[in-house]
Amino acid sequence: MDRLVTPAFAPEELKRLLKTELPTLEGSCSVRHILTDSRSLVSPQDTLFVAIPTESGDGHRYVAQLYERGVRSFVIERLPDEARRGEWKANWFVVPSSVKALQQIAALHRARFPQLETIGITGSNGKTVVKEFLYQLLHPTLHIVRSPRSYNSQIGVPLSVLGIETSDELGLFEAGISKPHEMKALRDVIQPTVGVFTYLGSAHQENFASLEEKLREKLQLFTHCHALVYGEDSIEVSKMMQATFPEARHLTWSRMNPKATLYLQQSVAEGDRTHLSCIIHGERHQIVIPFTDAAYIEDCLCAITVASLVAPELINDPLPWATLRPVEMRLEVKNGVSGNTLINDAYSCDLQSLSIALDFLRRRASATAARPVVLLSDIEGSGLSDEELYSEVASLLRGYEVSDLIAVGKHITEHAHLFTGIRVTPFPTTDALLHSEALRTITGSCILIKGARRFAFEQVYRRLSTQEHQTVLDIDLSAVVHNLNYYRSLLPPNHPLVCMIKADGYGIGAFELARTLQEHRVEYLAVAVADEGRELREKGIRTHLMIMNPEVASAETLFTHHLEPEVYSFELLAGLREQAVRLGVRDFPIHIKVDSGMHRLGFALEDMKRLGQLLSVCPELRVSSIFSHLATADEPAKSEYVHQQYATFMTASDQLTAALGYRPRRHILNTAGIECYAEYALDMARLGIGLYGFSPTGRREVEPIARFSTVVLQVKTLQPGQYVGYGCMGQVNRPSRIAVIPVGYADGFSRRLSRGAYSVSVRGVLCPTLGNVCMDACMIDVTDVPGVEVGDQVILFGSEDLPLERVAEVCGTIPYEILTSISSRVQRRYWRE
Repeated sequence: MDRLVTPAFAPEELKRLLKTELPTLEGSCSVRHILTDSRSLVSPQDTLFVAIPTESGDGHRYVAQLYERGVRSFVIERLPDEARRGEWKANWFVVPSSVKALQQIAALHRARFPQLETIGITGSNGKTVVKEFLYQLLHPTLHIVRSPRSYNSQIGVPLSVLGIETSDELGLFEAGISKPHEMKALRDVIQPTVGVFTYLGSAHQENFASLEEKLREKLQLFTHCHALVYGEDSIEVSKMMQATFPEARHLTWSRMNPKATLYLQQSVAEGDRTHLSCIIHGERHQIVIPFTDAAYIEDCLCAITVASLVAPELINDPLPWATLRPVEMRLEVKNGVSGNTLINDAYSCDLQSLSIALDFLRRRASATAARPVVLLSDIEGSGLSDEELYSEVASLLRGYEVSDLIAVGKHITEHAHLFTGIRVTPFPTTDALLHSEALRTITGSCILIKGARRFAFEQVYRRLSTQEHQTVLDIDLSAVVHNLNYYRSLLPPNHPLVCMIKADGYGIGAFELARTLQEHRVEYLAVAVADEGRELREKGIRTHLMIMNPEVASAETLFTHHLEPEVYSFELLAGLREQAVRLGVRDFPIHIKVDSGMHRLGFALEDMKRLGQLLSVCPELRVSSIFSHLATADEPAKSEYVHQQYATFMTASDQLTAALGYRPRRHILNTAGIECYAEYALDMARLGIGLYGFSPTGRREVEPIARFSTVVLQVKTLQPGQYVGYGCMGQVNRPSRIAVIPVGYADGFSRRLSRGAYSVSVRGVLCPTLGNVCMDACMIDVTDVPGVEVGDQVILFGSEDLPLERVAEVCGTIPYEILTSISSRVQRRYWRE
C-alpha cells in the first residue's frame, strides 16, 4: 500500500526517531508517501519504502527494483551490498525490525494531533462493521479518518493512522491481534481516547492458552481511554472491563440488565427491517434498522451505544438508522461486455478508499496491458472545498496512471478543468450517462466503478455486465492470496511455486486467477493443454506457463506463445524436436516428467540413460526442470511409498543431470507433499487443490474461496399428498411451501442431489431438495423457513454449514469434480478485500 502523509517527514526527523546510524543523509527531500508494497509506487522522489519480511515474502527483494525506479528513502533490516560499497546513494534507515519502525513512524504522526478524539475498536468479530456503521452515522456532520476496509493488523493499523490530516475531527480505527504481545504496539500507534469492544469469540484462539488470556491482551488497547463501550451480557468481558478500568466511564448494551446504558427490551423483525425497543440513558426509544440477521443487530446495538456518547442527537433521529447500508468489504471483479473487466467498489466513495481502489485498478490493468478507465461520481462529505478535493482526485488519477475518466455529478464536472492530462467525459447525472453512447465505446478496458450511493451506479454496472443469470459462483480472491501465502510459509523463504490453474482454474476462472497469481509474483502457472495457455497469453498473462498435457500437433502454438511443455515420452520429445528444427527454435524450455511410482505419465528410471543421450545433443530444447508426482502424500499409512518415490526420483534426476552437463530445477511436492514432506522441497513445488481452499490433510488454516448461490424464483403452497417434479418423484406429507430455484444439472447442480439427498440454505435454514433436479431448475422445501419471498438468496454451497466437501460427499466424488462441473453459463464474480 502507498500512504500519503501530511505533513511530510523530514529525513533528519526520521533519523532521530529510528535512532539509526547513517553514513550520511544522501538527500534532503521530505517523505510524503509511505510505501509497503512495491507494486503501489506512485511518487518515487518523495517515497519512503519500508521493506518488511513476512512468512510468505520479503520486501528486501524489491529494493533494487525501487531504487532503479527512483526511490531514495528506505527502511530496511539489511543494507544492500551496493549501498555498503557506496554505489547506491540514498537515505538508508537500517533498523532491527521494519514493522516496529513503521509503527514508530505512525505513532509519531498520531502524536501530531493530540486533540483528535479517537475511537479504538477491537473484538473477535464485528470490528469493521461497527466502524463502518459509525462512519455512516457520523460523517455527515464530522470529518472522519478511519481504517480502510479491515486494516487492523500490525502493518495495517500504522498505515491507517498515517492517513490522519489536520482537518480530521474524529478517528475510527480497528485493531486485531492473532497472538500474545501484539496489542501494546497497536495501542501506542492509535492512542485511542474511547474504546469499543465488539465480541469475544474463538478467532485466532490457537495462539492463546485461554479466552481469558486473549481478552486480557485485547484490553490493552484501552489503557488510556476515558470511556469504554461493550456488551454487558458477556460475563467474561464485563467482569474484566470493570476490574481492569475502574476509573473509566463504562457504557454498555444488554438484553438482560435494565440498568445498562442501552437496554434492549424487544426486537421485532418485520420484512427486511427490525424494530428495536430500547431504554437508552433511562429514556424509551424506538429505532428501526434495515437488517434482520443477529450479527448485524448486535453490531447496531454497539453503534447505538457509541452514538449515545459521541453524538446523542442521533438517537432521536430515525433517518440515519433506517438508511444504514450493509457493509461490503470487498471489491467485486467480473467480466464485462466488449472485452472489458469491471471492478465494482460500492463499499464507500471517499479519497481514502479511492486511493486503494485505484491501486487495485492499476495492478489489474497492467497485468494484461488493458486501458484503465475510472467511472467516478461526486465525492460527498470530504470536508474539503471542491477545488481542493478535485485537485487531489486529479493528482491521484495521474499518480495511478489513469488517462480516461467518466465523471458524473454537478461538482466533479464543474471542475473537469483540474484533470489536466486526463481525458474527461462529463455527465450531470447517471441517467444522462445511461442515455449516451459513452459506455458502448469502451472496449478492452479495465473499468473501476465508484460512486456515492445516490448516483445508483448499480444501473451502470448491470449495463456493462455480460451475464445477468442470478445463479452465481462467487470467488474470494483474498482467500486465494491467503492460501498462496499459507503454503509459501510451509516452504523455505522465497521458494518458487508452480500454481495449477488447469481446467479453467478448476472451474473458478483461469484468467482472473492468473492475474491474481501473477500480481503476487508466482514463478510458474500450469495448465493442461496449449489452447488454455494461448488464451492466457492473448489476454496478457506474462508469467511462465507450463503445459502439462501437450501434443505434438500444438508445437507451433507452444513455441509461438512461449508455453513450456511437460515432456513425458520419447515420442513426444522426438515430435517437439522435429518441429523445433523446422521452425528454427533453439534452447526452448521443457520440463521432464519422471514416473517415480505414480505410473501415469513420465519416463521410467531405466529410461534416463537414453533420455540423457538424446537431450545432450539436442540444442533446440533445454531442460528447465525435472519433476515427478507423489501418489500417497496425503495418506500417513503409506509414507514409506513417498520416501521410495523420492529416492527413485533423486536417482533418476541425478543420472539425467549428469548426462545434460547442467543442473535443471527439481520438484516433486504437490499440495499434500507441501503439507507433510516440506523436507523434500528441492528447488520448486507445485500447488494445486490447496490454492482453492481444500487441504488434503485437513489443515484449518486453509480458507474456502468459492460460494455457489442462486435466488428463489417462485414460492408455492402444497397440500399433503401432492407431487413435485418429473415422474412425481417428490411428494409432500404435510401442508408445505416449496420454492423453485433457477439452478439445475446444466449449471453443475448434480441430479445426485435430488429427492432430499442434499439441502440448501435459505435464511440460514437448511432446506431439502424435493423431487428430481431438473436441467435448469430445482425445487426445495421451505416450509420451516418463515417469510420466504421471491428473490431471497439460496446458498448451494460455500457457507459454514454447507462446505463444498458436503456436496462431494453426497455425490460420491471429490471436490475437484464439483468445481470443474459448474457450467460456463453460471456467472463468476470475483471479490477482493
